[in-house]
Amino acid sequence: MNITFCGAAETVTGSCHLVETGGLKIVLDCGLFQGARKIERRNREGFPFVPSEADFVLLSHAHLDHVGLLPRLVKEGFRGEVIATAPTAAIAKLILADSANIQVEEAAYRSRKARRRGEEALPPLYDMGDVLDTIDTFRRGVNYNEPITLNDGVKTIFHDAGHILGSAIIELRAEGKTLLYSGDLGNLHKPIVRDPSDPPQADIVLIESTYGNRRHRSMDDSVAELKEAIDTVIGRGGNLLIPSFALERTQEVLYELFRLWQNKELPKCKIFLDSPLAIATTRVFARYPSYFDEEGKEIFARSPNPFNFPPLHYTQTADESKRINAIPEGNIIIAGSGMCSGGRIIHHLRHNLWKKEAGLIIVGYQAHGTLGRQIVDGAPHVNIFGEQTAVAAQIWTVNGFSAHADQPILLDWLKKSAAKQIFLVHGETESLVGFKKAIAKSLSTDAQVATWKETVVL
Repeated sequence: MNITFCGAAETVTGSCHLVETGGLKIVLDCGLFQGARKIERRNREGFPFVPSEADFVLLSHAHLDHVGLLPRLVKEGFRGEVIATAPTAAIAKLILADSANIQVEEAAYRSRKARRRGEEALPPLYDMGDVLDTIDTFRRGVNYNEPITLNDGVKTIFHDAGHILGSAIIELRAEGKTLLYSGDLGNLHKPIVRDPSDPPQADIVLIESTYGNRRHRSMDDSVAELKEAIDTVIGRGGNLLIPSFALERTQEVLYELFRLWQNKELPKCKIFLDSPLAIATTRVFARYPSYFDEEGKEIFARSPNPFNFPPLHYTQTADESKRINAIPEGNIIIAGSGMCSGGRIIHHLRHNLWKKEAGLIIVGYQAHGTLGRQIVDGAPHVNIFGEQTAVAAQIWTVNGFSAHADQPILLDWLKKSAAKQIFLVHGETESLVGFKKAIAKSLSTDAQVATWKETVVL
C-alpha cells in the first residue's frame, strides 16, 4: 500500500491523497488550493499521478477545498467513479457549478487586462462543460456504515464525520490493513448535524489538523458573543456583516439567529442571506432531514424554522444585493465568501468596514493570504477593489462556530482508532507542530507530518 500526499500537506487547502492498493488507484478528495498566491498556483500544476489511471475518487464532503479540482481531474482524463453520500453529491454539484462560473468570469477579467498589455492571460481551470462531465462520474451514492466493494480485495466504509451535512470519515480495507481518512472531523454538540462517529480501529490514520494546537470556546459562549455583537451593532444603528461559507456555516448561523428570534432575544432588524450559492445549499439541507441530529429534526419539522422565519430575506440577484446598501442601516448581512476572498461580502465590506458603527463577525477559518485573515490579524487598512479601506468596524472572532474538531476532540478520536501509523494533514505549520507534540505527550505515539507530493510505502 502506497500513499501520495497530493494536497493539504503542510497547508489546509487542496485536500487530495492517492492510495495505491489491491491493484487500484484511489483518490481521497480532490480539492482546490486556496489562500496565498503561491498556494493557489498549485491548482495549475500537474497532478502527481496520471488522472486517467485513477479508478475511484472517494469524497469526504463537499467543501471546495475537498472537491474543487474534480472538474480539472476529469478534464485531464479521469473516467473512473466518484463515490460520496447523497448530500455530498448534491451539494458538490452546486459548489462546482458556482466555482466554474467564478473561474470563467475571473479568466475573462484577466484576459481583458492582459490584452491591454499585449499579453495572453491564463484560461479558466475549468468551465461548466467540465462540471457537467464531472457530474456524470457520480454514479453511486453510499450510506453511512454500508460496506462498498471496490474490487475483490478492497472495501470502503463511510462513517459520519459530523463536520457538515453528509460528511464522512472514509475507511479503506485492503491487503490486511485498515486505513482511515478523517476528512474534516466535526466539532461536538453542533446544531443540525450529528456528532462525529467513533472511529473503527485502524492501522493507518490520515487525520486533519486544522485546530490541532488549540481548544475552541464553548458553543454557549459563542452564541453569547454572537448576541453581544448583534445587540451592540444593531443598537447603534450599524450593519453587522457575517462572511460565511455557503455550506454548513451559513445554515448554522441561521439556526442560532432563529433561536434568538424565537426566544425574543433578537432586536428588530432584517437578516439578509445574500448568496445565491448559500440559498441553493440551504434548500439542499432541507431535502435531507434524515441526516440531522434529533434536535434539528424536531425544529425543522415545524414552521417557522431556521430557514424560513419573518426577519429572514433571501437576495438572489445582483440588483437585490445592491439594494441592501440603500436600506437604512441596522441589519444583519450574511454573504460569501467565508474568507472574504471574493463574492458579495467584498461589496458589503467596501460599504461598511470603514464605519465605526458597523460590525464584522468572523465565524470560520481564515487561510493565510486571504482578506479575512488580514482583518483578523489586525490590519488597520486593507485593499478592497484596489482602494485602501480603513478597518474601523468592530471585529468579533467567534471560533465556537467552527465545524472542525479542536485538539481535545482530535486526540480523543485518534486514541479510539488505536492507529499504529499517523499522518497529519490539513493544517498550517503551527497547528501541525502543536498537534504532533500533543500526540507524543498524550498518546506516546510519534505522528508524521505529511509533505506535499511525498509518497510513503506502508
